[in-house]
Amino acid sequence: MRSHNILILAAALTTLTSCTLLSPAYGDGTEERPEPVAKIIDVHRHGTWPTGDDDAYRSQMLSEMSQNGVRLAVISITDYDDVETWKNVAPDAFLVGVMLGCPRNLAEPRYNCFPADEGWVDIEWLRTMVEHGKIEAIHEVIPNYYGVSVGNPRYDPYFALAEEYDLPVGVHTQRGPPPKAINSMRSDSDCCPDYDPEMGNPALLRRVLERHPNLRVWIQHVGAGRAGSYEPHWDETLALLRDYPQVNVDLSITNGPLPIELYDESLRILIEAGFEDRIMMGTDNIPTALVLGRLESIEWLSEDQREAILYKNAERFFQLK
Repeated sequence: MRSHNILILAAALTTLTSCTLLSPAYGDGTEERPEPVAKIIDVHRHGTWPTGDDDAYRSQMLSEMSQNGVRLAVISITDYDDVETWKNVAPDAFLVGVMLGCPRNLAEPRYNCFPADEGWVDIEWLRTMVEHGKIEAIHEVIPNYYGVSVGNPRYDPYFALAEEYDLPVGVHTQRGPPPKAINSMRSDSDCCPDYDPEMGNPALLRRVLERHPNLRVWIQHVGAGRAGSYEPHWDETLALLRDYPQVNVDLSITNGPLPIELYDESLRILIEAGFEDRIMMGTDNIPTALVLGRLESIEWLSEDQREAILYKNAERFFQLK
C-alpha cells in the first residue's frame, strides 16, 4: 500500500542524508547535475486518494521521475476520474492500474478507493477502460487489509478479466503493516477492522494461478518484514517463483526504509535461487534517489544484474516495446 506518508519519508530522507550509500555530491555542489538518461521503470507507485490533489502530486512525481532517469511508472489509481488526471495527462509516463479490494473504515471516508462502489472497482467500467487502453494493470490488490484471501471468489471476476486481456496483476504479499501502524492510511484508528495478516501470504496465490494459469502476477514487498510475526514469506515466495515462470517480484519497502542488510540479504536469496531475471524495481512512493542509491551501494551486483532490476526485467514482464 502507499507509503508516501510523513514518517516513512522522514525516515527515508534521514537515511539518504546520513549514510554513505548514495553517490557522492556532484562537483562542488554549485553545478547543476545533468539529468540521467531515462531508462528506469518503477513498477510500484501510487497516485492520490480520491480526496487528494492529483495535479500537484502528479507534477511532483513527474519531476522526480525526470531527475532520476525514470521513464515509466506503474501507478495505482483509486477513483474513476483518475484516468483523466493521470493517464490522459501523461500517457507515456504512466502505466495505470486500479487498486482492488479497498478495506472499509469504521468512520468516514468509509472507503479510501472507489468509494462509490465500496472499495471495488466496477468491473464493466474496468473492461471498457482496458479495451480503450486506459487501464493496463490491476495494482495493488490488498487482501490482508480487506481480510480475505486472494483465492476468495470476490476476486475471481477481476483475475479472469486480467487473464482474458493479459493484464499484469500486482499483489501485496507481506503480513503488515497492521492497522494503527504509523504510516499512510493505516495510522487512522478507523482503518481496516477486518485486517488479517495471514492473507498476505503469497502461497494463497496458488489457487488463483491454478484457476488462471496464464495470469501474470508480480508479488510486492518481497523480503519485507521484521522479527517475530512479521518475518518475510521466503519459502512460499521461492516456491511460487519455481513453479510459475510468469511470476515476478518487486522489493518495495525492503529497498527503502528497511535496514540495508535486509535488502542485501533479500537480493542474495533471490539471485542465488536463480531468479535475477524476475526482480523489478519499485519505490512505493519512497524517494527514488534513496532507492537507487541503496541499489548502487550493493557492490557485489554486476552491471547486468543492476540493469535487469532497474528496467530490463520490467520491460519483459510488462511486455513493453
